[in-house]
Amino acid sequence: MLAGLTVVSTRFLLVLAFITTAAWISTLRRRRRRASHWRRITSAVAAALLTLVLVADGFNSYYSYLPNVSDVVDEVVHRPPPQLEMGRATTKAPVPTQVRGQLATLVIPDDGSGFGKTRAWVWLPPQYFSQPMARFPVVYLFHGSPGMQKDWFHGGAADVTGRFLARQDLPVIEVAPQMSRNWLDDPECVDGIHERVETHLVRDVIPAVDRSFRTIKARSGRIFGGMSAGGYCALNLGLRHRELTATILDLSGFTAPTHAGGLKTLFGRNESALAASNTPASYASSLEAGPQTRIWLDCGTVDRTVLHQMQSIASLLRAAGLTVQLHTRPGDHTYSVWRPALRESLHWALRP
Repeated sequence: MLAGLTVVSTRFLLVLAFITTAAWISTLRRRRRRASHWRRITSAVAAALLTLVLVADGFNSYYSYLPNVSDVVDEVVHRPPPQLEMGRATTKAPVPTQVRGQLATLVIPDDGSGFGKTRAWVWLPPQYFSQPMARFPVVYLFHGSPGMQKDWFHGGAADVTGRFLARQDLPVIEVAPQMSRNWLDDPECVDGIHERVETHLVRDVIPAVDRSFRTIKARSGRIFGGMSAGGYCALNLGLRHRELTATILDLSGFTAPTHAGGLKTLFGRNESALAASNTPASYASSLEAGPQTRIWLDCGTVDRTVLHQMQSIASLLRAAGLTVQLHTRPGDHTYSVWRPALRESLHWALRP
């Protein structure tokens, strides 16, 4: 019960602020009463730590990155889900798994990308266990930057969305692949001079998932989705590989690479050509005819720069013959926008 307690609500912040204030008052009183040296130090340290926790939770509440106590515990103690073996995702699961689905990790081998072995977070819907002969669509969820794959199952609450969809008889396998070396790495999901992330997805991740699970091995059964930098990733890779996916969910993604070190650092000497070929805002108007693709664009109304870019590219993509949905909702560049956006966009994507 404690694990499900939210740490981003106004009530939680007010209680934490009250406790912190009480701790500082106690510290000042001990000083005036000339309490023992160690008691004053202990009280001051406790008050300072509570202040740090309060400030940290204030930022956390704004971005809603770790919404529950269980998310905070997982982040602190680094407690990943159990690991599945390649090709051995069992259908003999206990009753709780058949009701709630299963969250696990899957090791993705390097099959030629040069990116190295990675670990994807995977959520299997309850129907995966109760319907052992069925095959399921897959949504590939790309994380932001800074960020890692686990973010989709903390701030993004992707497993909660998966259970909601499963109850609507819209089961989907959720895969959050590792699309960067570490939390601060920012390769923009492209084949740059240092990392070949696009090739990693195409050559390593998707084949490994198709080998390991009962997936629908067709573009109609694959969805590319992401938030922030992952939204750009979903849009860019989805448009560049329409043979692999029929649906793109772009949540608050820019329409051009935004590498912190500059495009030359990302692409090298051929930066202009490579950047243009990885900038949907540049190539959307000249897309060649291809298989029908559906795109859901979603953004917070306060996130004005991204929203302006989305409005512009929506027109370009529609003119190119693609089906485009553009949605806005109150909020900024945070998980408070991306959680409901994921639920609504996936429901739209999976409907018959």
